[in-house]
Amino acid sequence: MQAPLIYKRRPQWGDTDAAQIVYTGKIVDYVLEAIDHLMREVLAMPWFELNLDEQIGTPFVSVKYDIFAPLTPRSELECKVLVTKVGQSSVGFHVVIRNAEGKRCVEAETVNVFVNNQTMTKIDIPPKYRERLEAYVAACEGIDV
Repeated sequence: MQAPLIYKRRPQWGDTDAAQIVYTGKIVDYVLEAIDHLMREVLAMPWFELNLDEQIGTPFVSVKYDIFAPLTPRSELECKVLVTKVGQSSVGFHVVIRNAEGKRCVEAETVNVFVNNQTMTKIDIPPKYRERLEAYVAACEGIDV
């Protein structure tokens, strides 16, 4: 497993707005894709399968992002994904998006809660996923955002 995980994404024409930069509302899609990449690589369980096959949801209870520089389709982006907290039923993510020149463009913080999809009540993070998340946190220790 690579630590930290880097999800690469190139903005598309349809992601842009009249200002010829990535539309603010699309940025959260990039953050979601980067976290889904982590789910695939670290948990070995993409969000789709986690929801359908295991009936476990991980809805967002908090999403915050700051924009420091515009994103454009001119270059591929690197989205670094870190886990900031592994709680009893929640997990915190930190995503940093940089352009091809390495300039920090976006930083995002999210908190997701593990829930039973049938009752929408929170559940403890299943041990197999907790172990993988904690191992990733340890592998990323000391890495600069």
